[in-house]
Amino acid sequence: MNKDKMLIIGCSNSKQLTRKIANNLNVAHSDLTAKHFPDGELYVKFETNPKNKEVVLVQSFYPANEAILEVLLAAYTAKDLGAKKLKLVAPYLAYIRQDKRFTPGEAISSKIIGKLFDVFDEIITIDPHLHRFKSLKEVFHTQTKKLISNKLIEEFILKNFKNPVIIGPDEESYQWAKEIALEIKAQAAILKKRRLSPRKVKITIKSPVGIKNKDIVIIDDILSTGKTVLETINYIKKQDPKTINVIAIHGIFADKVTYNKIKKNTSMIITTNTIENMHSKIDVSRLIADSLKTKTKDI
Repeated sequence: MNKDKMLIIGCSNSKQLTRKIANNLNVAHSDLTAKHFPDGELYVKFETNPKNKEVVLVQSFYPANEAILEVLLAAYTAKDLGAKKLKLVAPYLAYIRQDKRFTPGEAISSKIIGKLFDVFDEIITIDPHLHRFKSLKEVFHTQTKKLISNKLIEEFILKNFKNPVIIGPDEESYQWAKEIALEIKAQAAILKKRRLSPRKVKITIKSPVGIKNKDIVIIDDILSTGKTVLETINYIKKQDPKTINVIAIHGIFADKVTYNKIKKNTSMIITTNTIENMHSKIDVSRLIADSLKTKTKDI
């Protein structure tokens, strides 16, 4: 990695994270200027000349739509201005949910976004929720790198809890939560989720462990509406735990009513700073910086 040739650009959703990445690498960084014309049309401008540079655009895709348009305008502009190489760091990656046509007439949006991102030489993201995709290579036609935040979460739990019980709020998250629990030598439990409607679920414990008087750490990859996590909290509360805590990689908090209920009934809500918010206390900047130093392997 040639530090003099790398330029880290902070897009609208990730400016604080960009500064931390650049500081970790000891390379130049700049914020992208993004504003709107009166009709809402987006305007972007580079404040540092990207010519002959390895340009790294850092943009988390929440909220998704304008963030993606901003990054595409910036990417094509960087190429036009003579950028030597172009990378995208999308700590939270949207538009990989729609991975097939479930009903006639639907757009397979993941595939469309994948084509639009052909402008990049490399795409780096953290813990993408791939659903039925087995690899980012099924979405994108360029080099990709998937980073894993497990170690950062493990370090946080070890630093802040003694003998916690790790809870995965559903079968999908349990496999991941169990890996973290094994690494830190903690107990883990799986909760079984039965969805009654798009916004209502019923939770029961499937692998019971001792919860009473324990510090409970609920771990999930994305805290979006928070409905599943809230149902998990309501179930666990009946078991008389010492504390209930929530850790998520990506903190979206789309449903403010549910978020307030979660906050009221937990001792701690923690996320990484893939999406910058008041709970983003686990810093992923070193993880990203280290990935920018190493040669890409498609994952």
